[in-house]
Amino acid sequence: MNFDLVLTTDAGRAPAGTAPEGTPWVHRTFTPGAGPRWRAIAEMLAANEAAWQEADHMLILADDVEIGATAVSELFRVMRTCELRIAQPSLAWSSHFADPTTLHNPCFVFRHTNRVDTAAIAFSTDALRQCLPLLREVPDAALLARLLPAMQDDPLAAAVIVDAVQALRTAPAAPEEFDEPTWPAALQVDGPHRESSYSWGGLNLRGQYVCLFTESRDEFLGGLAAGYACAVQEAQPIGEVFLTHFARSLETAPGPLELRPPVPPTPALRPSPIIDHRATA
Repeated sequence: MNFDLVLTTDAGRAPAGTAPEGTPWVHRTFTPGAGPRWRAIAEMLAANEAAWQEADHMLILADDVEIGATAVSELFRVMRTCELRIAQPSLAWSSHFADPTTLHNPCFVFRHTNRVDTAAIAFSTDALRQCLPLLREVPDAALLARLLPAMQDDPLAAAVIVDAVQALRTAPAAPEEFDEPTWPAALQVDGPHRESSYSWGGLNLRGQYVCLFTESRDEFLGGLAAGYACAVQEAQPIGEVFLTHFARSLETAPGPLELRPPVPPTPALRPSPIIDHRATA
């Protein structure tokens, strides 16, 4: 029997209401250890793998996130039906947020993006197992928001904002979530993690997959702008979203992130202390 997990800390908020019948997911709590949030979560999961390895998906919620039980069931249903590996419920327009790309767009079932909000993030079990070393070694939220999409095999279709459901962040994002991350040496290379914030494509309400880099670009851009027009009164930010995405569509689609170890400095050559007498007559 398939089942899914929702994970919060002891201080977190359980999904509100009752899940629809026939959507088996279980809510579990844990006591976080010391240190950064994601490192504590990764270490707890690695030490208790037997408790989640049989699940299909896991939704991990920060303490300030509110979401309904019906929305959780729908999130897992979309992930299972569409075989999504990393997904985030869209954030309601009344929510606090760090990046506007993660806000709800009513013109889509889901969107592939290069940003996620790690306050509410779901993984397939296989994806979670593969991401545990990253969560442990790079626990900074601003880095993970970019790296979780970028470090998958196909960043164009890696991470998803599920607009079919909404969650609410009730506390402001930390100041460092708005800043450009300080990249470790191995990540100081050009790649998808250094891009500005974009939606790459998605499944619209008519069941069509549209993409920024295919013939369906105009339909995708129209849906993206129309969805945000439902919540934004001023025309300028909607126009900026349209123009920045249109300009990006004229360039090459993002490729996978290629990490290269830092190149060690070449040691300076010193004159040999051995005198070669063969050169003298």
